[in-house]
Amino acid sequence: MAGPECPACGVIYLRAEARAATRQAEARDREAREAAQRESEDQRAALREALEAHTVPTFASPLAAARPATEPSTEGITFHPGGELSDGALEARLRLAVLPVALVGAWFAVQSPFFHFLIRTFLTMPVHELGHAVTAWFCGYSATPTLWVTHVSPERSTFVVLLLSGLLGALVWQGWKRRRWAWMGVGAVLLAALGAGRFGLTAVQARALIYFGGDAGRMVLGTLLMATFFVPPGHYLHRHQLRWGFVVIGAAALMDSFEMWWAARTHVDRIPFGRVEGAGLSDPSALVDVYGWNISRVIHWNVNVGLACLAALAALYLVSLWRARDVLRG
Repeated sequence: MAGPECPACGVIYLRAEARAATRQAEARDREAREAAQRESEDQRAALREALEAHTVPTFASPLAAARPATEPSTEGITFHPGGELSDGALEARLRLAVLPVALVGAWFAVQSPFFHFLIRTFLTMPVHELGHAVTAWFCGYSATPTLWVTHVSPERSTFVVLLLSGLLGALVWQGWKRRRWAWMGVGAVLLAALGAGRFGLTAVQARALIYFGGDAGRMVLGTLLMATFFVPPGHYLHRHQLRWGFVVIGAAALMDSFEMWWAARTHVDRIPFGRVEGAGLSDPSALVDVYGWNISRVIHWNVNVGLACLAALAALYLVSLWRARDVLRG
């Protein structure tokens, strides 16, 4: 490279300047790589800490982190000009109306012979058979529900008991790890129910309870289906609108059983005694004729289960209204 030289040592200035520029560029590249490596290590460390704490890691910008926190009572609730309802206000009004409308509508529907036939055929009989099956599982029996009959094993199954114990134990463990106390509570209660059903009941008592678990289980499962309407926004059932179908099926299942047993207090002829084609004795006939329950006991227990389910729904409804009271006032 030609250029002026140093008169003392003969160094060409242009070559020296080019080398200095190259060294500066290499230093900048090295600093950039080190900064990127440090950032990557910081993110990996944050991810590792988040996994250890069982939370979802978030990498928020400084501006987002400095934003003031939203008040809990107004979080997710915005009001638009012109009287339009926000998502939060609309959700509060839906929770105010849907539950009682579904229950009242189902009550009147099951009293119509035509609609009752359709509801029982397409909506509530599967829930009824699932009630038999769930009761059998918690008594230690293997059971397979179908549309019109549930096949229960003649003897108790150790495999079913171990499988249910493992699943419920996993629920309790995950609740403890994730600090989900509701998971722990539900898992512990169901484990206690499994222990009582398997070891606290004789085979005859368990069989009678399985027959009782058809209509009673239909009311309990219907209540749980209706409760899904109160899942928080963003939940899978909320995002995919599945809760609407569940609340309809749940209301139909609850009222299909409860309306009949409530009426049976004064009209015993409403109880479906007799035989079911392809399945043997009906549930009430089996309880009375085979297991020695009297009719009053069958009616009393079913009505009490229905009232307990309605009380649980009322409590859930009132809690939901209390949480949304500020929105409803607005």
